[in-house]
Amino acid sequence: MCGRIVLSSPPAVVAARFFLDNVPELEARYNICPGQNIAAVIPNPHSAGSILRMFKWGLELPWDKGPQNGPKLVNARSETVNEKAAFRDAFSQRRCLIPVDGFYEWNKRPDGSQPFFFSQKDRRPFALAGLWERHEYPGGRILESCTILTTAANKLMRPIHHRMPVVLPEADWKFWLSIEPGKASHLSDIMKPDSTDLLQAWPVSRDANSNQNDGPQLLERVWDKKDGQFNLFG
Repeated sequence: MCGRIVLSSPPAVVAARFFLDNVPELEARYNICPGQNIAAVIPNPHSAGSILRMFKWGLELPWDKGPQNGPKLVNARSETVNEKAAFRDAFSQRRCLIPVDGFYEWNKRPDGSQPFFFSQKDRRPFALAGLWERHEYPGGRILESCTILTTAANKLMRPIHHRMPVVLPEADWKFWLSIEPGKASHLSDIMKPDSTDLLQAWPVSRDANSNQNDGPQLLERVWDKKDGQFNLFG
């Protein structure tokens, strides 16, 4: 799964990296949680470029009676996203890129959960695959929400967790955003575990376990001991 993300790069860097038509107003955030607003890149309906929008993290389903109706879908399994009624329409027509500087995953242990931070090796922002929805509720309230797609863990993730977010290589960003609705099934080949050694990971403070904590100190490497081995990723 993917339950916490980081986006701390300056707005101008995000705009250049994702070819945005405008520089967004973004605050550096180091522990973004489900239920909060997260940045998402979608095609600009008025130009050939892209724009950044803020969506609530947790997909609101078309049949939800209101924004407080039940738990929201933070993640969607890429293997079945084209089949499940909850995601089929969004997968066909409303895909997005979730820009991140990294994400956390947790290794469950007898003494508690140990967080690990995953980033791109060159430390540049990268993209997770996402879907989004737009709903208008009684009274005119409009809510836009999103979910992050997951896939099986790759070699790097496997010691920590059996699932990971779908990391889209830059070469596939335009394809992900622009493919025609009737051809979305052709995207299955790029919703695979990353096998390009794109990412790196290291253990971080358990302060990241609390959604009340934020700040760059959460990303600092800690000395991790597990089964007599230090620093799982060397």
